[in-house]
Amino acid sequence: MGKDSSSVQRLAGAILLLLLSGTIGAKPATAPVASHVAPVKTVTLAMRHRIFKTFSDVQSVTLQKEFPVGDSDFSARVVRYVPDFAMELKTGKVISRSNEPKNPAFQIIVREKKVPQDTTWAFLNLPPHFGRKSMLAFKIVRIDFAGAPPVVADTTRAEKPAAPTGTKP
Repeated sequence: MGKDSSSVQRLAGAILLLLLSGTIGAKPATAPVASHVAPVKTVTLAMRHRIFKTFSDVQSVTLQKEFPVGDSDFSARVVRYVPDFAMELKTGKVISRSNEPKNPAFQIIVREKKVPQDTTWAFLNLPPHFGRKSMLAFKIVRIDFAGAPPVVADTTRAEKPAAPTGTKP
């Protein structure tokens, strides 16, 4: 596959993610909302591995600091915070509709043996997303701000386990 095909696939994946998150077609805020401009102190991330289904890790990390992922050869770094994630459809550019953490997202660079392997996004109330070639997926569990209350993932929206085959719900 060529470079153009890869770009189209990445854009298609991003659009699918936006459809799931309800941000497609969003307009950027006309003026910044100043009521929640507290800087992020830490973000707590839950991590999963695509192949090793029993692997999970939860870590509280700071932006721009490399952190190990479990006892693996992987490490990651949170490089960007977007308080109200949306994407401009015409340009594919990630924007924030406001300064409020309404649809918070963190961009993460994943490395294997110190070599960059993937760039992905973690969201607060969406399931972890594996990119086409991603080995790791991330989900925001909690965001701690300097001088503001934390934002915590909504665990009441968790899916109910499927009923065993042959039984009625």
